Amino acid sequence: MSIAVITQLAIIAVGVTALAILLRRLGRRVRPRSGSPFEAALAPRKESLPELDEFESIRRTVDAARYAALDVHFMLRPLLRELAESRLRALRGFELDAQPELASGALGPEALAFLREGRPARLNYRRPAMSLREIERIVKVLESI
Repeated sequence: MSIAVITQLAIIAVGVTALAILLRRLGRRVRPRSGSPFEAALAPRKESLPELDEFESIRRTVDAARYAALDVHFMLRPLLRELAESRLRALRGFELDAQPELASGALGPEALAFLREGRPARLNYRRPAMSLREIERIVKVLESI
């Protein structure tokens, strides 16, 4: 995941959070039209559920991938594959799996080996799988597409 994408996601998350705070404060100032206790009892309770924004989800995925191969294979790899597929399609005009020779030239051997379709999962899922440096190398390749 590129720093630009992460920055954009962070900006979006900050904007959504600011909008939610603004709407919540506005909602507190506006009084309901009906003052009936019966209608107030029927109104749904305002229970705020914690919202998990996309940036936080990506951060958790990367953190989990550092500690278990299971998370690398089933969480981080699909996320980075989706990013690679969309960037290759939009910016280079080809599909990751349909044209492996072009993908190899764009991604390089390390990223292609990690992202290729049908890559077997590691047998020992509890074994630490990827360091931040390895993840960062693949993200930098995706940024360079």
